[in-house]
Amino acid sequence: MSRKRVFIGDLTRKEFREGIDSGTIKAAIVPTAATEQHLEHLEMIHDTASVAYMAEHAALELYPKVAVASPIAIGVSEHWMEHRGTLTVRPEIFTEYVYDVCDALKRGGITNILILNGHGGNVVPMMNRIEDFRRRLGVNVRFNSYWDTYPTDVVYQYMEREALPGHADEYETSMAMALFPHRVHPDDMEMESTARFGTKEKGEALAPVAVKGVAELLRRMIEGEEIDLEPRTFRAAGAQSMIRDHLIEARSA
Repeated sequence: MSRKRVFIGDLTRKEFREGIDSGTIKAAIVPTAATEQHLEHLEMIHDTASVAYMAEHAALELYPKVAVASPIAIGVSEHWMEHRGTLTVRPEIFTEYVYDVCDALKRGGITNILILNGHGGNVVPMMNRIEDFRRRLGVNVRFNSYWDTYPTDVVYQYMEREALPGHADEYETSMAMALFPHRVHPDDMEMESTARFGTKEKGEALAPVAVKGVAELLRRMIEGEEIDLEPRTFRAAGAQSMIRDHLIEARSA
């Protein structure tokens, strides 16, 4: 039995063309992430591996309606450049690259595009440009991180530190333990970090919720529904706007 393939790179041109022409393929995901330090215990591909997992499995939930573009694995990570191995690009270069990928999808016949993010440093640059993307592309395009789809009560049910997504801490460590344990190096974990609260069980509980959330977001896009879902983080005080938090931090810097 042939496996279900959703990444565009795994399709032949005939399969993609026929999927578009028949109306079977109705949307595409553009995964955006980073290659950057994740403390001593997680591999630098973590954000890319996580968002690729979410994109693939959300597309499989809606198979064969959604195709997935190749992940954009280097994002805006200037803030981590003191840690060697981190790769970064300028915000304007990153956003224009993402735009060109979306434009290629549009030219290929895609009219619903979800830019699905897995790295916090990409959020503000993309949100600064998303309205321009919509105007220039003339299709249904939106930007969200996969964690935006989490119900608040689910986050606080599992996260002892009541924080998500964080960086290489309880949440990301839990997800890595569940989804790709070979990318976790426990002997190098800094025990003073919140990563010590991470468990495989937490990741196994939270990963399917995110997949279903992303799939539901795509379904609503395909159906042409109005969507009000801004980029956010989860903290002990409750879910907060990531854009607002960033602006507050920038003003106080």
